[in-house]
Amino acid sequence: MEIELRRLIGHQVIVMGPNFVDNAKLQSVKLLAVEEAGIWIESQEAVDKIIASLQKKPSTEGLAFFLPYGQITAIVAGFEPSGIE
Repeated sequence: MEIELRRLIGHQVIVMGPNFVDNAKLQSVKLLAVEEAGIWIESQEAVDKIIASLQKKPSTEGLAFFLPYGQITAIVAGFEPSGIE
C-alpha cells in the first residue's frame, strides 16, 4: 500500500514537529498544500498562540504555516485500507 501526502490535502492530520505550538506533543492540523520542501498547514492553536504573544488581532481570518520536512518528526493520518493482499 502506498500513501501519498498530497491525497490528504484538505483533511485533518496529526503533526509532531516545530515548536510554534509545542514540539513535545502531537498537534491536529489541516493540511493545506504539499511542496517539495515541506507542507502548508492551518492550525487554530498556533494562531491563538501567536495572537497572544503579539497581543493584537491578525489582519486575516486564517493563517497558513509552512513546515519544512526537516522540522517534522511525525505525521499521523487515518486511511481506509484497500483490502488485504
